[in-house]
Amino acid sequence: MHTNQVYSELVTVNNGSHKWWHRRWVKIIGTFIILLIVFAVILALVLNFVVFAPKKSETNTTVTASSSPIATTISTPPSLSTTSSLPPPTIISTPPSLSTTTPLMTPTTILIKTTTTTTPVVAPTTTLLETTTPLVAPTTILPQTTVTITTQQLEWSVTGNMNNARFYHTASVLPNGKVLVTGGLVNATSCLNSAEQYDPSTGTWTTIGNMTNVRVYHTASVLSNGKILVTGGLDNSASYSAELYDPSTDTWTTTSDMNTSRFAHTASVLSNGLVLVTGGGGTGGVLNSAKLYDPSTSTWTTTGDMINARHWHTASVLSNEKVLVTGGYFNTSVLISAELYDPSTGTWATTGSMNNARQTHTASILSNGKVLVTGGNGIGGTLRSAELYDPSTGIWTITGNMNYARRWHPASVLSNGKVLVTGGWNFTEATNSAELY
Repeated sequence: MHTNQVYSELVTVNNGSHKWWHRRWVKIIGTFIILLIVFAVILALVLNFVVFAPKKSETNTTVTASSSPIATTISTPPSLSTTSSLPPPTIISTPPSLSTTTPLMTPTTILIKTTTTTTPVVAPTTTLLETTTPLVAPTTILPQTTVTITTQQLEWSVTGNMNNARFYHTASVLPNGKVLVTGGLVNATSCLNSAEQYDPSTGTWTTIGNMTNVRVYHTASVLSNGKILVTGGLDNSASYSAELYDPSTDTWTTTSDMNTSRFAHTASVLSNGLVLVTGGGGTGGVLNSAKLYDPSTSTWTTTGDMINARHWHTASVLSNEKVLVTGGYFNTSVLISAELYDPSTGTWATTGSMNNARQTHTASILSNGKVLVTGGNGIGGTLRSAELYDPSTGIWTITGNMNYARRWHPASVLSNGKVLVTGGWNFTEATNSAELY
C-alpha cells in the first residue's frame, strides 16, 4: 500500500513536470517566431535602403543655395540620353531673399547640357524617370512694353507744271480751292497779262482769260466777296492802276486807281474787309507809306507809315488781326527786320528779326497760326531755306529747305493745309517747277 502511494506521488510529480515543460516550449516557439519576424523586417529594410539603393555614380545632384539666383544641375547616366533635340535652357531668376538649404520648391535656373534630361528636385529620395521628351520648367514671363515715338517730318513733293514759265507773278487761292496765277515775266523783257488756274485735286493747270494790263511785281488779293483785286506793278513804268477778277464769270474789270504808283509792294485783306497796301518802289524811290482799299466803295485812304521803307518784302495777316511785314530791300541792303501793323490804331511796331535777311521771298499763314517764310534772295544769293515765325513769342525758327532755290515766286496755302510754291527765278533763269510743303 505504501508502495502504491509512493508510485502515485511519483506519477503526480512527473505529470506536473511535463505540464511545466509544455508551457515553456510554447513560450520558446512564440519568442522565436517574433525574432524571425523582426529579422525579416530588418532584412527588408537593409535590402531596400542599402542593397537596392541608387549608386552615387549614377545620379549627381548639386544644389547651390546662396544670395545669388538659384541654379540646379542634374546629370543622368548615358543610358538616359535622348535622341531628340532639346530646346535651349530656360533661365528663371529668383530674388536673393529666397535663399535656402532645404529642398527647392521655387522656380529655378535649369541649365540643360548636351542631350541630358533635366527634372526639378523635390526631395532627396525622388526617383528619376527616364524620358525622351523635353522637360518644361516653371517659367515667369515678363511683359514687354514697346513705345513708338513718331516724329512728323515735313517734306516737299513735285506736282504738275504750269502752262507758262513765269516769275515775278502772283498766286491766290480762290473760294473753290483752286489757285489763280497772274502776270509776271517769262524773260528779262517779256511781261505777261496771262492767267491760269491750278486744281489741287488733279495737280493740273488750266489757262483762263487775260488781265486788262500786263503786269509784273504786282499784287493779287482775294476779297470777301470772292473777287480778286490786282494792284500796281510795272508795265513800262510803275503803275497805280487796279483791276478785279470775277471767278464766276471768268472776266476782268478795272476799279479805281491807287493814289500812289508802286511795284514790289504788298496787299493784305484785313478782317474788316479792307485791303492794306504797304511800301514798294515808286516814282520817288522806295516807299514806307501804306494805303487802305475799301471794296464796298472802291476807294483808297491813307494809314500810318511803316517804320522802315522797303520793297520786295512780304505782309501776312495774323490770327490776332495784326499784319506781319518781313524783310525786303532798301537802298543797297537786304533787310532782316520785321514789324507789325495794328489795324485798330493804324500804327506800326517792331518784332523779332528773321534768321536770314531776304527779299523777293514768300510768307504764308499756316493752319497752326505760324508764318512760313520761303526762299528769296539773300546776302549769298538765291535761297532755298525756310523758317517759321511764332506770333505768340515773336521768335523765328528754321524749318526744312525747299527742293529748289527760288525767288520772285508765290506761295499759296491750300484747303488741305499744304503750301503750294510755284515757279520763280533760280540762279540763271525762270523755272516752271512747283512743290508742296
